[in-house]
Amino acid sequence: MEDFRLFLIGASAGGRMAVEKVLENLSHKTPAAFMVVVHSSFDMISSFSSYLNKKVEMEVLECKENIEIHPGKIYVGVPNQHMVVLDGKLSNTNGPRENLFRPSIDVLFRSAAVAYGNRCVGILLSGRLNDGTVGLEAIKRCGGESLIQNPKTAEFSGMPMTAQKFVEIDYTAELEDIGDLIKEIIEKPLPEEVEIPYALKREAAISTKIRSQVKTEDFLGEQVALSCASCGGPLWKIKDTGISRYRCHVGHSFSEESLLLAQNENLEETLWVCLRTLEEKKVLMLNMAESFREKGSEQIARSYSDKIQEVDEHIDRLRRIMDIRD
Repeated sequence: MEDFRLFLIGASAGGRMAVEKVLENLSHKTPAAFMVVVHSSFDMISSFSSYLNKKVEMEVLECKENIEIHPGKIYVGVPNQHMVVLDGKLSNTNGPRENLFRPSIDVLFRSAAVAYGNRCVGILLSGRLNDGTVGLEAIKRCGGESLIQNPKTAEFSGMPMTAQKFVEIDYTAELEDIGDLIKEIIEKPLPEEVEIPYALKREAAISTKIRSQVKTEDFLGEQVALSCASCGGPLWKIKDTGISRYRCHVGHSFSEESLLLAQNENLEETLWVCLRTLEEKKVLMLNMAESFREKGSEQIARSYSDKIQEVDEHIDRLRRIMDIRD
């Protein structure tokens, strides 16, 4: 179809209600397809598509392998699978997480932008942090358009507000007005077609086919003295992008904000392991001291007292760092 468009909708915290509001009054005769990724926990039961089917006129389908894209339908990403556009069809992939998420808004936006260029319209709704900004930037670089929910009235303003800072936004609208704005965009001519940047094609291949390698990362950016918070491998800082972000050669991708968040989580997990190990060490030494005492070896039993006291001091110090109270 000459006027066919793809509307790519990304949301996170507070996003399910927002997605429903955007799509509730759109007709199944709309000459556009809609693809939705709402960030979720990897072990969440997939139920949003069945819920949405009861609330909107268009048919809502969960993304499956090699599913054809048709106008007047809504396609929803499932937990723990990236939704990607490959050879004009939708597919699922277990590709590396981006900004700690799979499915990732950025992965969908980028793959669709590379495949459909100026036919894409990226929409960012309520959500925390800066997820979706990189994907929205990719859509713009491929000739598409960008639309965000007004950050001032979004339930969670982080995602649309960050996009506003780093990407040239074509439309900013109140949530209740986005559906009508979509209809207006469809009536307008397509933006001018542009050449798809080769670097975006390479990044899309990393996310969709897990074909990352060190040579690819050297092409995309410069290696830095940081390690991946997911796999521990080296990181490359990606060039030609408005927002600072990083990739490892496995393909994990982070903005600076999400990398810091992941490092904090890893550090907290490490501290918990240390605390548990010290507690277990204390119990073991108490048991050994009691065993020697029962055998009449009081001197050996007393020798453990200093060691137990030292462990207690380490435990107290860790508890203070972690602000844990008995």
